Amino acid sequence: MVTLVKHEWHQVDAQFAYELDMDTLEQIYPDMKKKELKALMREIENGEYDIDTLVSDAQDNDVEIEWDRQYDDWWTDRKGGYDVTFELGDESSWHHEPEPDPPTHKCTKCKWEGDEYTGNYQREDADGNELDEVITLCAYCDSPVEMTEFGKKKDEENKARWAKFEKEYAESLEGDPCFSCDKLVQADELITMEGQDICPHCGEGWVNMDFREDDQ
Repeated sequence: MVTLVKHEWHQVDAQFAYELDMDTLEQIYPDMKKKELKALMREIENGEYDIDTLVSDAQDNDVEIEWDRQYDDWWTDRKGGYDVTFELGDESSWHHEPEPDPPTHKCTKCKWEGDEYTGNYQREDADGNELDEVITLCAYCDSPVEMTEFGKKKDEENKARWAKFEKEYAESLEGDPCFSCDKLVQADELITMEGQDICPHCGEGWVNMDFREDDQ
């Protein structure tokens, strides 16, 4: 058996809307007086002002128009007129929804299971003092929770990832080894001559880490 793939090449009208008020208009045209802004708003309301110009002027003056998405009209799907092509596919042609992750936490008293973000939180102790670390509680009965086996695995992976990040960050503070003399050099120690970075220790041209081969 083989996979056959069909493509439909559609055009879509994605419609957005925005309520333009005088405050926004004043931001777009800060040099206009109140009377001029009111006159301009009447032109816009009557369809006498070019909207492309209005949007372009807003962009030029760093005024963000927060468009509200209304709908997507796949009008070629309704009216036809789209192209259809066929090709031979493979396993990658099929779309499979990924399986959701198993729960990372479970209640020590009831049957609740979930991740720590869907649980409740305890931020203070019995006396109202703020805890140094927020405690995750059951989403149903506010009882203490514990990690599932999957949760323990994810926690170990996160700790390993953070340890790697902290190690790389600490190494970046020490500098990178010169490609020629192996001495550590920080970025602000490099000497620039005729557009070329030079190692301050050996005087050889600096080779960025991204351009070095793994096996030197």
